[in-house]
Amino acid sequence: MQEFLSRPYVFLALLAVLVLATVGLIVAAPALALLPVGGAAFLWWVCHQPLRTLTFAVFALAVTVDVVPEVPYEGHWHSPLYFPGKLLYTVPGFKLPLLDVAVIGLLVLMTYRRAMGIKIDPEPTPLPSPVRAALVVLLATVAWMQVWGIYVNGGESRVAPWQWHQMVSLVFMVLLFNAAMRGPDDYRILGRIIVVGCCIKAVLSAWFVVLLARPGGWYFEYATTHSDSVQYVTGLACVIWSWMEQPTRKHFWRMVWVSAFIFMGMHYNDRRLAYASLQLGLIACFIVSPWSGMKRKITRIALVLAPIFPFYLAVGWQSPTGIFAPVGIFKSMLEGENLAKGQMDYRDMENFNDVHTWNRNPILGSGWGHTFDEVIKLPDISHAFADYLYHPHNSVIGLFAFGGVVGFSGLWMWLPVGVFLAVRAYHRAHAPQHRAGGLVALSVFVAYVNQCFGDMGSISWMNSIMAAMALACASQLAMATQAWPNTQPARNTVLEPEKSGSPVGNLV
Repeated sequence: MQEFLSRPYVFLALLAVLVLATVGLIVAAPALALLPVGGAAFLWWVCHQPLRTLTFAVFALAVTVDVVPEVPYEGHWHSPLYFPGKLLYTVPGFKLPLLDVAVIGLLVLMTYRRAMGIKIDPEPTPLPSPVRAALVVLLATVAWMQVWGIYVNGGESRVAPWQWHQMVSLVFMVLLFNAAMRGPDDYRILGRIIVVGCCIKAVLSAWFVVLLARPGGWYFEYATTHSDSVQYVTGLACVIWSWMEQPTRKHFWRMVWVSAFIFMGMHYNDRRLAYASLQLGLIACFIVSPWSGMKRKITRIALVLAPIFPFYLAVGWQSPTGIFAPVGIFKSMLEGENLAKGQMDYRDMENFNDVHTWNRNPILGSGWGHTFDEVIKLPDISHAFADYLYHPHNSVIGLFAFGGVVGFSGLWMWLPVGVFLAVRAYHRAHAPQHRAGGLVALSVFVAYVNQCFGDMGSISWMNSIMAAMALACASQLAMATQAWPNTQPARNTVLEPEKSGSPVGNLV
């Protein structure tokens, strides 16, 4: 980049453009006159930064600001993080949000540096071949469903991109994370970014509910957004598995304090799916973990309490309050909100319609750009979500309806690949930090599936960001531990704690 800009004709041409743009704005919009100079200085700074620094900065911004498209605080309040969230996730007049522009721009910058031999960044660790194949299959499946749904079956082209946009973005985010990370030793900084973002959102949630919504008499179903459940679960997984893999006093108290903040955020955000994802993630990781002393103790306690559990469940089913409140959450997820009133729940009706749509073409589905069939007429919620018939709440059944078995398999092939690599690499890692990273990645995959099954996870920004991060982490851990054979020498990756100069044993 420096050699390119140092050429006289290039420098003079860029200087002329900058001067003309500044003069034009002085005449047309004086308030924006410094924008070209500021923009040029920012681009110059970006071009001289390591890809790792830029990627982690974008990641930190993405998991901290308000995800504006998902209507944080139900539109009642614009937090201090609303405006940067609007800039990052929605750009008026542009088809691509700024997050997409940043991801693609950084990948282009990486490609340019490698092509020109600029040595700012080290060589990226190659992705395992199953991950590369799964990402290619995902893109090919999206393209095929676009052709099948729009050009063959006459679907609505306006809506189709919003049905697959976040899944395609996931592919490019995986490539960027993999290029920027220096291996499993970067798990610690990623964990810190996630936990800080969780704590900030938890504090803002409490502020909104306690100081604004309740005193103002506002009705609210959630505080920040539905998909923040995935980030909360990831933050809890970071501190829980760091302590489980290295149970020191320091890690224990850090887990307690961080969990207190995150549980506060989960409480005020009031999403049942967050608790379900956390529980299932803990169970999945507990199953794959080896028989350590901690696991044996927990298993013994569980065996002692097992005979009491059916009575606890029976009492809580009838009176789900106090210590039996977890049973109430579980019951509400099974029965729905209206079954006790003798009415069919909205989600049950929608799921029935999705299954009926899938049955019309179980192999290939209807493709993008189509609604699900309204065999059972749903309440009209177009005033809040105009295209609700194109986006089922249950993304899993919805993807079967739109893509059939073939489409769903292609879109989700990366997920079992990621789980396989995370579990296999976990058993081959030695440093506690790296082992905890494998379990965190597995927890994210579980949360991703739950969010897709329970609440439009396939079109969720936070779901895709966390899944992309987890897939890149699982891939690099697999290559570093030889859980998947790496034919190229790893760079800056040390797995044994006694040989590493970086702190290990925790993710935050």
